[in-house]
Amino acid sequence: MVVREMFSGIAPAYDRVNYIMSWGQDARWRRLAVDLAYPDGGWVLDAATGTGDIAVELARHNNLVVGLDLCPEMLSRSQNKTVKKRLGQRVNFVLGDALALPFSDNSFDCALNGFALRNVADINRFLAELRRVVKPGGRVICMELVRPWSGIMGTLYRTYLFRVVPVIGRWLSGDNRAYRYLPESVGSFITTDELQAIMENVGFCQVSHKCLNLGTVSIHVGVK
Repeated sequence: MVVREMFSGIAPAYDRVNYIMSWGQDARWRRLAVDLAYPDGGWVLDAATGTGDIAVELARHNNLVVGLDLCPEMLSRSQNKTVKKRLGQRVNFVLGDALALPFSDNSFDCALNGFALRNVADINRFLAELRRVVKPGGRVICMELVRPWSGIMGTLYRTYLFRVVPVIGRWLSGDNRAYRYLPESVGSFITTDELQAIMENVGFCQVSHKCLNLGTVSIHVGVK
């Protein structure tokens, strides 16, 4: 799979690049997403966990967390991170496909994913799987980069995204392809309103979204 191979290649530099490209805001975004999930003391899924930062934040809320990802290199870094933070007993990482989650129906109190929707082959199937494994009344949280908008801020954002981000990404990771893919995937992604409609069509209720960072990041919330 092309996406898996791409993330395998950038795994060593992934956290550092995210921090620099987000101007240090990525940790705040994750905290807000976790707060919106109300995940205190339950079983929680972090789908497409990457290097495990959302899983770590969830574990700090005294949750038992399962972090799933398709990329072994990312999961290796996730495991090392939780061991260093002494959260290993609360987090279990699983190698698996988010489009065919290896869990029973109604297994988790809530589920989250961060910046995964642009990278899955079928958004509807991914969201349906998340809804399937969450208990009735549980929340599913989706955090994603938003397509550039119009106006002056949109022009500045597009300039940063399409011209600056690839240079920073290539410099820090040594991978030119991955950080060309990032702005291209954001530019072609659906809008926040379209994502809200998809979540409603999949069967979520009380769907809402919150925009952050001058509208460049969105967090969608749906209830099973």
